[in-house]
Amino acid sequence: MTTGPFPPRVWLNANAVWELLDRLDISQNRLARRAGISPGHLSLPMNGKRSPAPAVRRRLMSALGVDDFHRLFIMERPEYAGGNAGITNSRRKKGDTQAQHE
Repeated sequence: MTTGPFPPRVWLNANAVWELLDRLDISQNRLARRAGISPGHLSLPMNGKRSPAPAVRRRLMSALGVDDFHRLFIMERPEYAGGNAGITNSRRKKGDTQAQHE
């Protein structure tokens, strides 16, 4: 699959994680410790506020005993808009002529 200049963003499927935590009878804090990350760091992807880095994804999969990437993570294709893929109006530099015309 060709994704252009920007790779797809990966999000944690928090519902799948909660189901596994229930099944394993462990807490989110315990999962963080098993994965070797802080509970605060785990909270960000669990609440959809940050896409987990590849190393964090591997650690979570290992800590939960999951070998199917798609069971825990959701791939989001980046939006492409005239060469400014992934850049929203609020992130464009002042003076950007395309941003002024939108």
